[in-house]
Amino acid sequence: MFRETITHATGDSEGTARESHVLMLLRRALSKGYAMEATRTGGARVRWTRVDLTTHAIVARAISVEPELSLGALDLATRTLLARIDVGDARYEVHPDRYVIAYDDTEITPAETARLRARRLVAVDHAGRVRLTLAARLGLLAHDHRQAGGGNDGFAICSCGFTANGPTGEAVDEVLRNHRQVVTASFVDSISAAYAAALSATR
Repeated sequence: MFRETITHATGDSEGTARESHVLMLLRRALSKGYAMEATRTGGARVRWTRVDLTTHAIVARAISVEPELSLGALDLATRTLLARIDVGDARYEVHPDRYVIAYDDTEITPAETARLRARRLVAVDHAGRVRLTLAARLGLLAHDHRQAGGGNDGFAICSCGFTANGPTGEAVDEVLRNHRQVVTASFVDSISAAYAAALSATR
């Protein structure tokens, strides 16, 4: 589950949202060309502007979604496990002496399996198939596109290797922000129909 905050003319409205709703929100934002950015906590922010029909002023609007359980730090070992689960045919196996996530000929240890599930980084459907949660995928995306260097002298480096240049620190920040918005939009566009269907088939 996610916490959803909608910023509108009279303030903020808060509620909760399932993964499928969050994906629908992101896809709608993509279709409308709104700016969206994944967060390292596993959420996303969507921003756009509209013209107030009464005052004719341009007003800002925003929607923020954050997982109810923040992802926390994603160290290299955790990211490696998640990457293997994401590309493989991972399954949840129940044995008399252990519960494990398995893929190919590899088993993730019971302790790591329990940790991934407790942190809500993975989800299991009714057939025992394992997938990354939407929060995990958003958090990994944001981690892969964080500022990793620079920040002074008119440049900064994204962890993906992208270099942002500008006359001021604010201009550099804007270039990096635009870069993160582009990769977030690309990520949303790449989500398969199979993954979207799996969001509503998870116990």
